[in-house]
Parts: sequence; C-alpha cells; structure tokens
Amino acid sequence: MSKRALIIANGEPPRKHLLQSLSKEADVIICADGGANTALKFGIKPDAIVGDLDSVHAEALVKFQKVPTYEDTDDETTDLEKAISWAVKQTYDHITVVGAAGKRLDHTVGNLGVLSKFYPDALVRLVDDLGEIVYVGKDLTFEAKRGDVVSLIPLNRCEGITTAGLRYGLEDESLELGVKEGTSNVVIETPVSIKVKKGHLLLFKLFARP
Repeated sequence: MSKRALIIANGEPPRKHLLQSLSKEADVIICADGGANTALKFGIKPDAIVGDLDSVHAEALVKFQKVPTYEDTDDETTDLEKAISWAVKQTYDHITVVGAAGKRLDHTVGNLGVLSKFYPDALVRLVDDLGEIVYVGKDLTFEAKRGDVVSLIPLNRCEGITTAGLRYGLEDESLELGVKEGTSNVVIETPVSIKVKKGHLLLFKLFARP
C-alpha cells in the first residue's frame, strides 16, 4: 500500500485551498527548511522539519518547537533533497512537493532533478497552481480528458520516445532542450501512454480550468 508524503519547500506556495487539499491527502507533512514559514502562514502543522535550518524564521521554530526537527548540514544536497531522502527512509513512496518553483530560477531548475534522482524509490511530483510535473521513467500511462494540455520536458537527450493519445504523436523520436521540445501537446484520447528508450523525460500536466 502506498504511503503518501507532502513536502512543503521554500519556494512560492500554491493557493491556500490547494495546499490544504494536498495536506488532507498526505499521510505525513514535511517542511524542507524554510517551508516551515509557509506552513505557519497557512496554518498547517507539519510532522517533521528537515534541512540545514538556515531559512526557518524564529517565529516558525517557536510555533513548531514540538515538531521533530532533523538538521542536515550536508553541503552536497539541497534542502528539498534532504527532505525527500528523509521521506524515502521512512518508506514514503508517493511524494508531492509544493513550493519547488519561484523565487530563485537556479533553485527552480535544479529542483526538477529530484524527479529522476529518487526514481524508482519514490514517485515524486511537483505541484503548483497551474499543474504538476512527474517523471516518465521508461513508460507512463495515465487517464486524462480530451483537450487537456501536456508538455514533454527532456532533462537530457531523450531517445526512442513513442506516444499514444496525443494530437502531436511521437514514433521512436528524440527530444532535447535547445533542439526539439514537446511543449503544449493536447490529449485526444485516453489513456495516454508515453514510452522512452533512453533519457530522463518529464511530463507536465496543466490543470483543467473549472
């Protein structure tokens, strides 16, 4: 049975109703360092705070003084990586991350790497108000509505990509940033399937408008 974790990172948080909804779905809520400031702002009590603790405001530390705090000063990993590693060690295998984007662009881009880094130990997805990004792996099949917008984002050169259910289909083709990307495709039938022979490919799914 899957164990679900929500990690609140220190980037731009989603709207309150989305964050509260994701919190209710999670079995555990983890703040990655300064993500504790966001949790305090939105009235969410985390189950753990993980990171080097250089971004947590004193107010949050006081408010969450009874929350288990795990300080990790490893300079080779980011606070988000520290939080995901902690969650994986606690056997959480479905991890939703909010606050992974915004503020510093280098942090935003770097955070995309966690999707492939922790696969297949954990299925990690990055969520914001507009949509979510997940790692494709070797193959991914998912349900979607006709007209839904998706993008294929290659972290490196991805080869042997074959898709089904998308308007602009791929048949054993390659994608590479700066050469050919797969932005703003459209679902024409479900389920959608994506297969990749080589490379790290991400899938962005735009949330449907109400």
